[in-house]
Amino acid sequence: MRWKTEDMEQMIGMEEYVDTLVYPVCVLGTCWDINWVKQQLWLERVCGYVERQLTGRLFLFQPLSVISKKESSVKIACDFIAQNIYGLIDRFPHCLVVTNDSAMSTALMKKQINTYIVSAPPEEKTDSKTFLEKARHESDRLVKHCIALWL
Repeated sequence: MRWKTEDMEQMIGMEEYVDTLVYPVCVLGTCWDINWVKQQLWLERVCGYVERQLTGRLFLFQPLSVISKKESSVKIACDFIAQNIYGLIDRFPHCLVVTNDSAMSTALMKKQINTYIVSAPPEEKTDSKTFLEKARHESDRLVKHCIALWL
């Protein structure tokens, strides 16, 4: 389920079944260009498809964008993300941070947090059929990763 106030009643009704939190984290540089936006759209699209496939079992947290000038930015963000995960672990026994950055993934894994590194966005335009098909394919890989957490 996605974090929307109008769906709160439905979520409360399904609360006992929703045991997995997916937390999208997009690490971006400071250069504002088409790739900057494409990275965010790609991560959100992939996670959105996963949420649709696993509705009723998975809660999709609001995406976090981390603007990284240097390594210390990733460390600060990592501490913030870990604090959020530790605060939610009693409610969601399965937590997964989905990110586009290997340094972020490594830092979180050192804190015993499960991560998944999403593939790089394709070259196609974000509104093209091919872009969406590739996002769906990547989401299928992520669904398998989520299912593996449950086993």
